[in-house]
Amino acid sequence: MVMLSAYFDASTTQKGKPFVTVCGCLASVARWKTFQSKWQKILAKEGLPFFHMTDFEGYYGHYKGWTKERHNHVFKKIAKAIVGRVDFAFGRGVAHDDFEWAKTQNPILSHWSAFTYCAAQCLHAVAGWAIRHNHDGPIAYIFESGDGFDRELNEFKALIESSEHRMNRFRWAGLHILPKVMNNPPYPLTPLQSADVWAFEARKEWENFHSTGVRTRSVRKSARHLLGKGVEIDFGFSPRKNLVTLDPY
Repeated sequence: MVMLSAYFDASTTQKGKPFVTVCGCLASVARWKTFQSKWQKILAKEGLPFFHMTDFEGYYGHYKGWTKERHNHVFKKIAKAIVGRVDFAFGRGVAHDDFEWAKTQNPILSHWSAFTYCAAQCLHAVAGWAIRHNHDGPIAYIFESGDGFDRELNEFKALIESSEHRMNRFRWAGLHILPKVMNNPPYPLTPLQSADVWAFEARKEWENFHSTGVRTRSVRKSARHLLGKGVEIDFGFSPRKNLVTLDPY
C-alpha cells in the first residue's frame, strides 16, 4: 500500500494576532522525495537556505532588496513545485476571540488552544480525503517543532493512539514533530516549507474576507497560482456557532 505523509504549518495575524490558521498538504512519501530535490534546486539557485513566506512577502531578511519581478518569478516556480506534487491541500482557521468565547460554551474545547483545535480539524480533513479516495494505506502526520504547542500535539497523539477506531480513521502511521533542520530525518523536511506557503495564503484570505464578512479584495494572485492545478483543496474557517456545535466550518 502507498505510504502518504501530511505536513502542517501555522500562520497567525501579526498585529494583535486575531486569527490562527493551520494548513497542510498531502502526498506520497515518494512524491515528497522528488519535491525535496526540486525545492532544494530552486533554493540553491536563489541563494536561499530555506523559504519562509512571511519574510518573502515582506521582502525581509534573505529577500531584502529583491525586485518585484524576481519576487514574482520565484513564487511562480515555488507554486509550480508544490502543485505538481501535492494531491490534497487543506486548512482550518479561527479567530482567537471566537475560540476563547466558545471554550466557555463547550467544555470539549476547554483543554485545547485554537492551534490544536485547527490541527485536529485538519486531521479530520485528511481522514475525509482518505475515505473519499478509498485510501487504506498508512498516513504519517508531520508538524514542525517551535510553534509552542508540542505538548498539546503529543496529548492529541496519545488520545488518537488510545483508540483503535481513531487510529483506523486516520490511517495512523504516527504524529511526528520535527525541527526545520536535523540529520537523517525520518521524513523529508522541505515539505514543511510548502505547508508554510499554504498557511500564509489561507490566513491572508480569511483576513481579507472573514474579518468583515464581506470581501474587501480579490483573491491574491499568489494564492491563485496554487489553485486550479489539479490539487484537491479543503479550507474552512470556524465562526462561533460552528465552534459550539463542532461542525467543521
